[in-house]
Amino acid sequence: MSLCRVWPSEANGEINAPPSKTYTHRAFFAALLAGERVRVLNPLYSDDTYVTLDIVKSLGAQVEVKPSYTVIEVPSRELAWKPSLYCRESGTTIRFATAIASLLDRPILLYGEEGLNRRPIAGLLRALGSLGVEYILSRGCCPPHSVKGPVRGSTTTVDAWESSQYLSALLLLGVKLDKGLVISVARISSRGYVDATIDVLREFGARIKVDNNYRLLEVEGPLKPIDYSVPSDWSSIATILVAGAISGKVKVKGNRLSKPHPDRRIVDILSAAGVKIRVGEEFVIAEKPRRLEPIDICIDDYPDLAPLASVIAMIACGESKICCVERLVYKESDRATAIINTAKKIGAYTMVREESGKKCIVIRGRCGSLSGGVVLEGFNDHRIVFAAALLGLVSERPIGVTTPYSVSKSYPGFWNDLANLGVRVECK
Repeated sequence: MSLCRVWPSEANGEINAPPSKTYTHRAFFAALLAGERVRVLNPLYSDDTYVTLDIVKSLGAQVEVKPSYTVIEVPSRELAWKPSLYCRESGTTIRFATAIASLLDRPILLYGEEGLNRRPIAGLLRALGSLGVEYILSRGCCPPHSVKGPVRGSTTTVDAWESSQYLSALLLLGVKLDKGLVISVARISSRGYVDATIDVLREFGARIKVDNNYRLLEVEGPLKPIDYSVPSDWSSIATILVAGAISGKVKVKGNRLSKPHPDRRIVDILSAAGVKIRVGEEFVIAEKPRRLEPIDICIDDYPDLAPLASVIAMIACGESKICCVERLVYKESDRATAIINTAKKIGAYTMVREESGKKCIVIRGRCGSLSGGVVLEGFNDHRIVFAAALLGLVSERPIGVTTPYSVSKSYPGFWNDLANLGVRVECK
């Protein structure tokens, strides 16, 4: 069994933030839809983004991978057909690929590993179905599934509560339709990820109109072949900022940090906990305060921050509430259960309760004192592994973390960056 141990340490120093997984996915698919030749500069190369590159190649692109950029070229400007698309464990990839595959007039099967085949997609397929796309959903909710176009029509409705990726996928589809696409949105969550999609598509030349608080969106193409630069990743930045906030002082350098991303909200969460935060145009600094204050948040718009928020809650002095956790069950693991199990194992009192119709995880923090000396389950979920590892920084004895290499899904350099900040890490 693979295991990494993190010893009590202070995280101090400076690192460069990795590129954004969120933006890399979108840029690779936009390059496919733009046709001709696109250079994606500063992409993130990780397990998930390599999956997207495989799908882009399967759909007709020639791909050249260089250390600092990727060239994506579609010589015919037309999508190619392939009978099946294997998306491994990437939810973003399979949802975006589903919409794009529906442009073709032959059936395509989309599937992945066991974890991916538990993640919902029915809401997107219903929206595609109203556009004349034929589909088969084998399990009622989740992949494997097949789609067969072509798209007929230019208006649809989507319920994007389960995943904002349904709406992002439809925006990608819309840029290839002759009349564009008008999308009515019944519900929406994690709106910041839709903002990221809109931002990328606009840089590629799309015309997008957003009305009535994201209840109606209109998108038109075509996209133009450009050189696109991927911004730094706020999800990875958030992880390192929490390391500094609980144990030392860190500076994370990045580029295009003003680009929309829901995980930028980590700045607000840490500020509310009393952490000393400074945000510049190309850097962010977090410094440990004398004590961490409890937090009270609704994470509906930034659910990927829930594990990191739970780290703050477990160490804070007082009772914290992390609310709006209903959708955490749809992630790489059931993250609500993972957070609760982690809190119990490190000795923090926790419970689940309803407040104003919202499901909340309540955690009574240990006021900076963790005994450690335990092995925490990583659940093969990169974000749970990040959180579990950080708890080792403030424990009296080292903490072990299982499935440590799942971090390659989004942040392959995580363990090296921790070590470069002075954290003692041993992996085997």
